[in-house]
Amino acid sequence: MKIFTYIKKDSSRVIKKNFQKIGALSLWKHLIYELLNFNIYIDTDSEEVIEECLKDPKLKNVIAYKRDERFINMENNPQNKLSPALLMVENFLDKFVEDPNEIIVLTHVTSPFLKKESIESALKYLDLGYEFIHSIHSIQDFAWLGDTFHPLNFNPKVVQRTQDVEKIHFSKGAFFIFTKKNFKKYKNRFGKNNFYYPLNHLEAVEIDTKDDLEFARILYEGIKNA
Repeated sequence: MKIFTYIKKDSSRVIKKNFQKIGALSLWKHLIYELLNFNIYIDTDSEEVIEECLKDPKLKNVIAYKRDERFINMENNPQNKLSPALLMVENFLDKFVEDPNEIIVLTHVTSPFLKKESIESALKYLDLGYEFIHSIHSIQDFAWLGDTFHPLNFNPKVVQRTQDVEKIHFSKGAFFIFTKKNFKKYKNRFGKNNFYYPLNHLEAVEIDTKDDLEFARILYEGIKNA
């Protein structure tokens, strides 16, 4: 099994997001340190990440390599609205994965509270015949869609109990699990037979905005001082 992730040196919503500190560690190191028992590969445009992986003795199982220029150009092209993420996965598979049946865990360092035990637990669903496993977070509450506030899972004309409404499931980038063969088959992180693995509230935290970052810092201090 191989862990694969990508780390950008900058981001649009939070400046240098992956290098912002949560506690004493940069954001990107929280998840990498959690997964040190696995072989980890990082696609990055950051020289800092590459240098840290070479000099930090804890990161001996980590291979960080320079992002292909074509992917950087895609990300920097204002006319391009699509992420090169799937192309970067395919590039990683072509370069570093020989066995078509090898298990790949695509993860994101923006999930600083994800635990290795959750990944290990999710892996068993491949043995049950699922082609892809995707982390989600489920909320059972009244939900509206978009700026028009279209009710998704309830009738606003009646008063329902919260426990009676249907759950809303949110996609989380904490992990996608698949084999090289299945990714090549679908050219995607999803196929025809997917298992959606639920994360708890803590592990579902993702850092996308400044508010997310501040919330994660508060959670981290609370956990540390508990």
